[in-house]
Amino acid sequence: MDAFLSVLVVWIVTPILLFSSCYLSLRLGWLQFRKISQAFRRVLAKNDSGRRFGSFSAVAVIVGGNLGAGTIAGTALALKTGGPGALFWMVVVALLGGVIKLACASLGTLYQERTGNGRSIGGAMFYMAKGLSSFPLGAVYCILLIGAALTVGNLVQTNAFVSALPRALPGGRPIAVLLLATPTAFILCGSLRRFSRFMSVSVPIIGCVHMAVCIVGIFLMHDNVLPVIGSIFRGAVAVPAVAGGAAGVALLATIQSGISRGLFATDIGLGLAAIAHGEVDRGQRPLDHHAREQGIVALLSPTIVAVVCAITGILILCAAPDFQRCASEICVETFSTAFHSDCAGWLIPITMYCFAITTMIAWAWFAEHAFYYFRAPKLRLVFRAIFIGLMPVGAFMESSLPWTLADGCIAGLLLTNVCAILLLRKKLAALYGAA
Repeated sequence: MDAFLSVLVVWIVTPILLFSSCYLSLRLGWLQFRKISQAFRRVLAKNDSGRRFGSFSAVAVIVGGNLGAGTIAGTALALKTGGPGALFWMVVVALLGGVIKLACASLGTLYQERTGNGRSIGGAMFYMAKGLSSFPLGAVYCILLIGAALTVGNLVQTNAFVSALPRALPGGRPIAVLLLATPTAFILCGSLRRFSRFMSVSVPIIGCVHMAVCIVGIFLMHDNVLPVIGSIFRGAVAVPAVAGGAAGVALLATIQSGISRGLFATDIGLGLAAIAHGEVDRGQRPLDHHAREQGIVALLSPTIVAVVCAITGILILCAAPDFQRCASEICVETFSTAFHSDCAGWLIPITMYCFAITTMIAWAWFAEHAFYYFRAPKLRLVFRAIFIGLMPVGAFMESSLPWTLADGCIAGLLLTNVCAILLLRKKLAALYGAA
């Protein structure tokens, strides 16, 4: 299974992703770099008052869904399997692929629907059904989305959090599962406004605290920073530790690890931005204007996640932990080394706990949109019960298995969604005046 996924990522997913990112960047005039400052201004503008779900909430949901195991443990896993150079490719795929986020958000908004109570519903499945006139393709996407929510948003998060806990913790895994399940169930079973407020408040606070702690840790090990940055750039394009054909294989592993973990950390091409930004009510604004605005705002999430991954990765490399250990244990050792205290290792379980909750809630919310697509919204209650009930499974799984299942779902979502975006490229070009 791992070998098959490796071939899929290296020879199919990666080329399609890079081709799509470069093609759309050229077609749309590199909007992901030209419009990033405008994205910050728009999301901070006070034009969301009175809405159940605004632009700031959409960005918070996307970032909240990203800032989980994919950011912390995923960064450690990339460095473990691909070396320092993998961090470079993680950041590259996040920044270059920002244009795909823009495309997803714009199309998801353009083809959004309204429910009976006036709520806006969007997503990749809707532009597949309406823009491409293919309900079956949208149905396939929905099935993959539900599978990804149960793996990426559940098994991986639970497993990473449990793995980061000290072995001697009283109560162990059952207590850990209960700590995750209680707030997740409370938010998911509440109103859209409760969900929106929770994500809009918790995600910025958790993200800023994590960044601040990492920056302090890097400052305490400032003598290692320049050598680490040098090793990142050297490792991205060459592997001097081996020679001949082995060097090429090692370099390929570096690129594969960085790109696959970058995909996981930022959900580039998965279509989640279409769901989050398609939820934003346009009010009285013209639909085309609203779709362009949401596309530009969507550029923020991959940029933010790229910065968080970069700083987390630099901290890990500065601490030089034992990379033979599992990803969560690498992170615990990193913080213990950085702050010269075993107690600092508790920062990782606490951070992963906070990130795991926001990620689980976000992914479950994304998956629930599949039931709107199937015109069966009441099945959301069944899905919530399954989602909560699956948490103990993730807690007791072997650590590599959840990541393998998650990578498979991600690859399927990406291939389905990116193909749909490319087929709708003329609509995108016309929307941004690049036809």
